[in-house]
Amino acid sequence: MSVKPKMLVFSHICSPQYVTGAEKLLLFMVRELLPSFQCTLVVPNEGVIAANARKLGITVIVHHIPLVVPLYLALPLMQDEIAASERESAWRDLVKLIDGERPNIILANTCVHPLPAIVGKALGIPVIWSVMETLRDTTHSGMAASIIEQYSDYVIGISESTLSPLSTPGLSAKSTLILPSWDQEVLSPGSWSMQRVNRRRQLGIEDHHRFVGYISSSIFEAKGLEHFMQMAVNTAVQYPHAMYLIVGNPVDPGYFNRCLDIARERGLMERFRWIRFEEQVESVYPAMDLLVVPSLTIEGFGMTALEGMVFGKAVVAYGSGGLSEIGRATGNEVFTVPTGDSAMLTGAVSSLLADDVALQAVSARNAQAAHAVYGITAYRERLRMFVEQLSVRGYIPLTLVRSTGSPSVYLYEDGVLRQFRSMKLLLRMGYSMEEARVLPDAVIAAWPKGAPIGTALRRRRRRGRIGGSIGRRRRRKSGGSARRRLRGGRQRSRRRNAAGGAGRRKRSRR
Repeated sequence: MSVKPKMLVFSHICSPQYVTGAEKLLLFMVRELLPSFQCTLVVPNEGVIAANARKLGITVIVHHIPLVVPLYLALPLMQDEIAASERESAWRDLVKLIDGERPNIILANTCVHPLPAIVGKALGIPVIWSVMETLRDTTHSGMAASIIEQYSDYVIGISESTLSPLSTPGLSAKSTLILPSWDQEVLSPGSWSMQRVNRRRQLGIEDHHRFVGYISSSIFEAKGLEHFMQMAVNTAVQYPHAMYLIVGNPVDPGYFNRCLDIARERGLMERFRWIRFEEQVESVYPAMDLLVVPSLTIEGFGMTALEGMVFGKAVVAYGSGGLSEIGRATGNEVFTVPTGDSAMLTGAVSSLLADDVALQAVSARNAQAAHAVYGITAYRERLRMFVEQLSVRGYIPLTLVRSTGSPSVYLYEDGVLRQFRSMKLLLRMGYSMEEARVLPDAVIAAWPKGAPIGTALRRRRRRGRIGGSIGRRRRRKSGGSARRRLRGGRQRSRRRNAAGGAGRRKRSRR
């Protein structure tokens, strides 16, 4: 049985209590890639998608990796922040993690998560960069696009909006549009009627009420709750059968309370319901009759709007980024209004609240259009074609490496780099300079350094030379002294003998 290539998938966040659109789309893609790859998900902390991934049999690694938000915002300091991140201990840990896992391919998710892509490219691993948001349009957008081009082999965009800032010749050639989708069976469509009855009863919503919903995993200013509230109080007076639902977790409590004050000041709070975000969206969407998505930011896609259509709801949205694409693709241009135009938002919602037949017709049409354009069959075909073009190779282990800024060559042994003392020694050990892989200085710096190769040999030779020279000098010195002592003794003996003979001759003459 053939072994599937290993894909290391990096999620930029792992929310502890709810799932963002980017997390939802990433996990859905990973699930669809399982027949082709052995996937391992790397998350910065424990959370919902980590738990859901384990339920699918996906290995999960918890590993903190710094994000680089200025890349997404196209700010001038993006390169400085990347360089600063490469000096942190988290960078060294990331290099060791990827080298230890030895993946055949890496998937980095979102523009704020460049470090896994940078390390992957440095180690010669093919990199897929999944772009789920639209880069901000600034004078530095070109620099941001060049970073994505430099550190990716393949780029996935989830909408034309996400790929538009990356439309350079180099990036266009490696970019693929894969529109998001969903698994209908996971949403348990057979339970929707029951879910609608139960949830509306729980919230005190009658059958004749038309429930207008707003849903966001995180509620903050860019998600347009204030615009939803202005629309709601303006339509509430005209349409007594209209009720309003807010679903989400407030990130800024002050902003959230100011939004609620819009209804409080008009004495309309009894027309509103609020529940915190529900992971099981099939228990929330069925209760609604109409969904409003007033996002003020340039959405990479707009998964909330698509979900509303999947559940057969009429959707009114601001035309922000990918939301405008969904509106055009599903025939909802008339209900996709200019971003920030609260008067037109109110008018579009009013037209549906005033005509129940039109509301039901738009809802039914949306369900059909969503399946036709974004259904799972079309998604799997796009993904299959993308996988077929991937050039996946075996992980190439490190042996000899050198940095871009230094001629020094290192031998990689068990996670440690050992520098060769000389080129002559490198060649004597059977290596050549052509074998050395050139790595960025930041990657070389990430590994601990062992004892240089040749150190022990140099010490032995030095000890031998010192011992020999001193020994020879000592032997010469001690030998010369002995000879001199011997010669001196013989001379003294001869003098004594000579002196003794002369004395005997004198005595005999006497």
